[in-house]
Amino acid sequence: MNFGITISYIIAGFLILIILSVNNSVNSSNQELTISLVKSTHSKVINEVLESDVLKIGYKQNGFIAPSDIFISATNRKISYRSDLDNDGNIDIITWEFKPDMTPEHANNPNVHTLTRTVKDEVTGTTDVTDIQMGVADFKIFYYDEYGSATPMSHPVNGRDVRQIEFRIELQSDFQLNSRSSGGGDYMVTKWQKRFSPPNLRSK
Repeated sequence: MNFGITISYIIAGFLILIILSVNNSVNSSNQELTISLVKSTHSKVINEVLESDVLKIGYKQNGFIAPSDIFISATNRKISYRSDLDNDGNIDIITWEFKPDMTPEHANNPNVHTLTRTVKDEVTGTTDVTDIQMGVADFKIFYYDEYGSATPMSHPVNGRDVRQIEFRIELQSDFQLNSRSSGGGDYMVTKWQKRFSPPNLRSK
């Protein structure tokens, strides 16, 4: 037996294992980066639409909506309110509702559910419903009756007293990230939260 050849085979074997390990690590990192970018894009889209809607709570062209008429529903999973969203003189009812019992049909992640945005024109009755199915795993709403308060209002919420509204959203990837051949792994999580002070909720 040639001892030198044996040592060469052993070293070659170790090198192959190292190369495979590095390759798996690179592939995993690339996959994680890609999914992270996708989820960040999804989060940005949802946040921009939500922010645009929320800041118009209680808005009315050439006037104002009475504080007692602004909110229709204010829970930790659903917010429904009046606003002249399109600035066309007609009052709309805007509703954001998280439905934890509704999992999108195409979803591979059992933790994700449906977030629905509905806009109904009170004058024409026209209704536009959008099911936001971008991996939303959680959507919570908190209401505050004082600016900067650390304690959310208790339910049921009195809409007349709301001054600030905080949203917390969690998105998860559709597939588990796994670098092991045995299966398993974790879903990538992207979280976002922000508190808003809609100008039309200030004391009148």
